[in-house]
Amino acid sequence: MLSIPAVRTLAGCLLAVDADADALGWGQPATLLLIHDRPLHTAGPAPMREMRSLEFPLRRDDLLTEPTGLPALLHRLAAGLHHPHTPTPYRTTLNTILRLIRATTPDARLLAWATCYDDILTTDGQPRQARRIDAVDVDGRVYQLTRPRGEDHPVLLVDDRPDTQDVPATYCGLTALLAATAGHLQGGARPDTA
Repeated sequence: MLSIPAVRTLAGCLLAVDADADALGWGQPATLLLIHDRPLHTAGPAPMREMRSLEFPLRRDDLLTEPTGLPALLHRLAAGLHHPHTPTPYRTTLNTILRLIRATTPDARLLAWATCYDDILTTDGQPRQARRIDAVDVDGRVYQLTRPRGEDHPVLLVDDRPDTQDVPATYCGLTALLAATAGHLQGGARPDTA
């Protein structure tokens, strides 16, 4: 189970991703983020951990050819990790990322998967472009960040006990990625604290 400081740090990580995306401008391809942590070697009595995120952009063409868009693509990626012979253009990329994490940080713990994408937000019946960052952590907690275009600050919601009717469309795909990745990073073990 993630600690309260870990949840806050994860939320801060998503805010930093939004700030980076804002600096790049609107119209960027959707991006996936694998969020994990690793132990810091400090002399203190309590072990410290450092949170990191690995980002990689998705190809626009994949979202255009996928009839149900990003949610279906996330499921396809998860299936590629579960079933190495399932064809997916990202399987090699995902396997490389996981192999690098294991090689450089053998004590890495998977914390969350997230995706950053542009969307349309309807406010008072008017459509408006918005950036969204959806994340699901290893405890099933849902993070939803929304920044309408032209707004200075995003809104970040963290739901400890999400109702399946109120979750973002990416929820099931991100959850599937968590399940598929956990076995690759830590033999299926879930982190107990951070």
